[in-house]
Formats: sequence, C-alpha cells, structure tokens
Amino acid sequence: MRGVALTAFLLLCPLLAGCLSVPGDNCPEDGCFPLDSSALSEFLSAPGAFDVLAYAQEHERLRVETSTTYDNQGQFAEIHWNVAKDDVAQLRSIAMRFTVGTSSLDSEVIEGQQTTNIRVGGDWYEGRDAVPQYDDPFADLAQLSSEQPDGMWPPFGFDVASVANLDWTISGDLLSLQQVATASNATHSIIIELTGSPPMIVGIETYSGDEEQFRLKVTTGEDVTIDLREGLPRTPVEFSLDAEPIAVGDLTVWSGAVPEGMDSDIEPSEIEFHGLSSVEGEATSVAMMRLDQGTSNVTLDDGTWWEFTWIDFLSPGYFSNSDLYHIRTNATGQLSVALYDSWAQQWT
Repeated sequence: MRGVALTAFLLLCPLLAGCLSVPGDNCPEDGCFPLDSSALSEFLSAPGAFDVLAYAQEHERLRVETSTTYDNQGQFAEIHWNVAKDDVAQLRSIAMRFTVGTSSLDSEVIEGQQTTNIRVGGDWYEGRDAVPQYDDPFADLAQLSSEQPDGMWPPFGFDVASVANLDWTISGDLLSLQQVATASNATHSIIIELTGSPPMIVGIETYSGDEEQFRLKVTTGEDVTIDLREGLPRTPVEFSLDAEPIAVGDLTVWSGAVPEGMDSDIEPSEIEFHGLSSVEGEATSVAMMRLDQGTSNVTLDDGTWWEFTWIDFLSPGYFSNSDLYHIRTNATGQLSVALYDSWAQQWT
C-alpha cells in the first residue's frame, strides 16, 4: 500500500508537515492512499470492518468513547460512555454520564487490583476487592448486553456496512496514515476516520441536523492510560441489610442473600452485623457479630438475645455475592438490622 505513493510523498512533501491528498483516478495494485470511494465501500462491507471485540483481542491497551446527544425543541439529552482496559497493568475503567436537561448522573469505576477507585460526579473514593479478578470490560459488556438487551449499554456495535455504499469523499495524510471519509444519506451526515496500514477505523461521527449527534472514538497503545489512586476517602461495601423482618412465633427474623450485583470479595473480619433498637426515632446498636465469627448468639442484660448467622457460599473465606445471612431475636420494640464496614468506618 505504501510503495509508489510513499516514494512520491518523500519527494514532494516536506518532512516536518503532514501532506493532505485525495485519491487519483487510477490506483496502484497495492491500493490507493487515501482510499477512493469504491475501495472504502469494499472495506466497510467486509465482515469485521469495525469490531470492538476484535480490537480488544488485538490491543493490550484500548479505550472506546461514545457520545450520543439529542436536542429536540430545547429538550436536551446525552449519554456518554468511556470504557478502557490495560491488560499489562490489569486495570479496566467503565465510565458513564447520563444527562437530561440540567440533571446529570456521572460515575466511573476503575478495578482489576485489590484497590479500586469509584467516581461519583467529581468526587473520587477508594474501594477494595480482596480477590481481584481482571476481565476484559468490552467482552463483559457485550455479554451483559446480549443477556439483557433492554438495558442501557454502550453503542459500540456500529454497523459500518449499512453506510458502505454511499458516495464517499476521502482525504488523507500520508505522514500519519490518517484518512477522513465523509458522506451523506437521506437523514444523516457521516464521518469515518481511519488510521494505519492496513487501515483501522478509529472514529465514527453521524449528524442529523442539530437534533441528533453520535460520536465514537477509539484509542490504542500508549495513548491509553488508566490511573489508580490510593489514599482517597474510603467507600463502604455496596450492600445493605434491607430484608423486611418477618414474625415467627415470638421471634423477629431477617433473612436474605447478598445480590449478584456485588462484585467484590471482602475480608469478613471487616464487616459487622448489628441488631438495632430504636427509641423515639433514635437507633442504637444493642448487639453485633463480626462476620469472621460465622455465627453468634448475644444475650443482653434484660434477658433478650440476638442470633446472627453468616453462610459463606460462593467465594469461600470472603464476604461476597450469593452469601446468605440469617438474623433473629426475641427482643420487642422498634427493631432493625444494619451492616457496618469497619474498613471504611461507615454504615452501609
């Protein structure tokens, strides 16, 4: 691809500046630079022309960002995704911002090591995972989207074949091997950016007037950085004892399971079950068990007792999803149970 064109470039284009060009009428056997419209159409029509999962397998470091915006008669909405991985550092990042009007939900999770970082808005927190398991976030999101097709997932599956047969105008910079292709159909203007040899799609933009915009950007290699910070304010485990109590004879009982959404493994010595009694709206802990005890019966001075049981199920030796808990008491009054995270020094 770079044969004849590269020779001409070295002769005619200054070494310190990019050289913009458009394809000639006749392409050499090793291909045009930049591609002409028919060559680009053939490229976009080929299976796997744009495949984020294939990119994730080919590149140790990868970041994909998308922004989808809608503006209809002053009603503004935006969904922004930023997903990255670093196989070398065993780190991954998933960030999402959802904006409607002036309200916005903005969060990010960096994980893969025992220390995790969680961002809510502009505030960063430190979490932990005693048994970190690094997984490709792109493969995870693809699996989740197939299992829950009605969920909100990154729009990484752009079908470039659907726009392959448009009349493309392509410009290129041979020094950087960057190509930018533009075209329009009945509803949208489309811009596709390619780089490298053979070319790789690294940018897609679509516009439907001022009402709808979609932008996708791909970054690879050393330009992808994921920074894990320590010493941040600590955040507690993402689970609360919110099961409704039931009456069993003279006893009050709480039972439940840790939901699958909790994806960290926690040292049981850092988690406490508490039995609470409230007087005039003021809750006080009257009994507790640290989870590494497994089971405990605490008898109070008034003769009432609290029995706590933690059943370690999925990840032996750690507090994790699918674990079971069972708490019961013969106490009366306004009773409740709660989880305390001694590592974060916070109630959950």
